[in-house]
Amino acid sequence: MAALLSVFAAGKPMLLTVALCLLTVFPAWGDDELRSLELFNGAGAEVVSGNRSPRPASQTAENITVVTADEIAALNAHTLPDILYAVAGIQSEIVGTPGTTTNIEVQGAGFDHVLVLLDNVAINNLTDNFPDLGMMPVQMIDRIEIVKGAASSSWGSALGGVINIITKLPQQDRPFDATVSGSFGTRETVDGRIEATGTVDRLGYYLSGGKLRSDGLVPNNQSNLKHFYGKLRYELPVRGALTLSTLFTKVQSGELAIPHIDFNDDKRQLVSSLALQLPLDNRLTLDASLRTRQNTSEIFMLSAPDGALLRSTLADDDSRGGSVKLSWLGEWQLVVAGVDYDHVKVRMRGGQFPGEESEKADRAGFYLNDTFTLGAFAITPSARYDRTGFGGNRFSPSFGVTYALSENSVLRGYTARGYSLTSLNRADATEKVWTSQIGIESGDVPYLWLKGTLFRNDTWDVISNARGTLVKQRQLKQGGELELRTVPFFDTSLSAGYTFIHATDGDSGAVLDSIPKHTLKLALRYRDSANLQGELIGHYIDWNSPTGKYGPILWDLHLSKTFEYAEYGSVELFGSLRNMFDGKQYLTSFYKNAGRWAEVGVRCHF
Repeated sequence: MAALLSVFAAGKPMLLTVALCLLTVFPAWGDDELRSLELFNGAGAEVVSGNRSPRPASQTAENITVVTADEIAALNAHTLPDILYAVAGIQSEIVGTPGTTTNIEVQGAGFDHVLVLLDNVAINNLTDNFPDLGMMPVQMIDRIEIVKGAASSSWGSALGGVINIITKLPQQDRPFDATVSGSFGTRETVDGRIEATGTVDRLGYYLSGGKLRSDGLVPNNQSNLKHFYGKLRYELPVRGALTLSTLFTKVQSGELAIPHIDFNDDKRQLVSSLALQLPLDNRLTLDASLRTRQNTSEIFMLSAPDGALLRSTLADDDSRGGSVKLSWLGEWQLVVAGVDYDHVKVRMRGGQFPGEESEKADRAGFYLNDTFTLGAFAITPSARYDRTGFGGNRFSPSFGVTYALSENSVLRGYTARGYSLTSLNRADATEKVWTSQIGIESGDVPYLWLKGTLFRNDTWDVISNARGTLVKQRQLKQGGELELRTVPFFDTSLSAGYTFIHATDGDSGAVLDSIPKHTLKLALRYRDSANLQGELIGHYIDWNSPTGKYGPILWDLHLSKTFEYAEYGSVELFGSLRNMFDGKQYLTSFYKNAGRWAEVGVRCHF
C-alpha cells in the first residue's frame, strides 16, 4: 500500500491539474466527441480476432486490448516493446536500447506463457518458448490485439495470453504510395525506414525495410537491427484473396555486462506465410494457410575489456506447418472449426556441455468455437484438443458469456483451462492454468470510457528455481485491472490503467516475489486540427523484488507536427524525450533501465 500511495503522490500535481480541467470543460463536449469512446477504443461494430473467432467486441468475453495504428505512430516506436510498454496490464522486465532483448509479462504471466503471433505465425522459439520482441519492427504493424488470460481453447500453447500482430494491407486506391523516415538520438541511436505500397488491378503490395542501430543506452547494450517485410495480396476474380507475406530480421546486440564479462548475441529470423481466404457462400468462409519460421540465435560470452571469446552457444530452430479453418455465420450464431499442424525441430550446440543436441516433434490441434446470441446475451463455448508430440495430449475448454447492459455497456465473464509448452528440450515442460475473469466495460458514464476486470489465474507444474533448485510449483495470481479514458476536451484526453496482482505459492500461501504487484500506466494526449500532437506517458511497476528498484513514475514525452502539401504529400517532424527525469525502475540490478535519452526525426509521405 505504501508503494501505491507513493505512486499517486508522485503523480498528484498532474492529476490535480487534469481534474480541474475536467470540471471546467464538461459542457463543451459534443455528440461527435462522445461517439469517440466505443468498446475496445474502436467503433462499436469493430471485429476482433485475437480469440480466433472474429466477432464484434461487444460479444467478446475475453479481456482484450486493441492498439491501433494511430496510437502506434504517436509513440514514435522503434520495435514492439516500445508499444507494449504503454499498454495496461503488460509489464516490461527489461527497458534498454531499442532493438535489444526485452522480456514482457501479461498480468504477471512470464514470457514463456505468452504466445506472440505475426500474421498468424508464432514467433516464440522452441528452446524456451521465448518471443524475441526486440527483433520486431513496428513500421508494418496495423494493429495489435492482446488477449489477457488463457487462450489455449483457440491457439493451443497460450497459458498467459496472446499478442496478435496484424500487419498493414496494401493501399487499395493508388498504384504507389511511399513513406521515408529517419531519426537520430542519444548514443548514436539511428533509425531509418522506407515503405512503399499500392495496388495495380487485382494485385496489391506492401514493402518496408530499414535499419536501427545504437551504441547502447546502458553498458554493453548496443544494437544493430536490419529488417525487411513484404506482402503481396491478390484479389480473386469472384471473391476472396490470396496473401503472401515475409519478414526477415537480423540483429547483433549486446545483452548484458557483469564484472569482466560481456554477453553478446547474433540472431536471424525468417517468418513467412501464404494465406487463402475464400467465401464459399454468403455464410460459409474457408481460411487456409501455409507457414514457416526459421530462427538462429548465437550467444557469445566474452571477457571484458579485451573481447576474447570464452564460450558460445547456438540454437537453430525450424517450424513448418499449416492451418485450415471454416467459419459459418448465421443470423444469431457464429461457428468456427479448424485444424493446425506444425513440424518443429531445434538444434543446439555449445554451452557447458560438449557436442550437439537436437529435438523434433509433430504438433496437431483441433478446435471448435461457437458463439450464439440470445437477446442481450452472447454465449461462447469453445474447446481444443492438442497432440503436442512430446508434452502429452491436452484438452483445453473455455466458456464465455457477455450481457449487453445497454448500447454502450457490457458485462463479461470468462473461464478457461490452458497450457504452455515452455521448452522442446524437456519432457516435463508443460505448464497448466485455470483462469477465471469477470468484468464490465462501459461508455455510459458521461465523458468517460471505463473497463474493469477481476481475474484469478491458478497455474501449476511451473518450473521454478526460487528455492535454489529446480522444482515444480503451483502459483496463484489474483487481482484486478482498471482502465479509463476521457473524451477529448480542448483536443486533450486522459487515460489511465492500473493492475494489481496478489501472487502466492498455491500450496503454502507464501507471497511470491519478483511478480509485479502494482502496475500503473498514465497518458495525457493532445491532438488538434492543425496536426500538432503530443503524448505524455507515465509508467510505474512495483516488482515486489528484493533485488529491484522502484523509484517515482517514469515519464516519456512524444511530440509531432505534420505539414500537409496538396501536390507532394506531407512532412512530419517528431521528437521524443524518454525517462524525462532519469528515474530508476527495474526488476534486478543486472538489467537496469535506460536513463534519460532523446531523439528527433522526420517522416516524409508521398
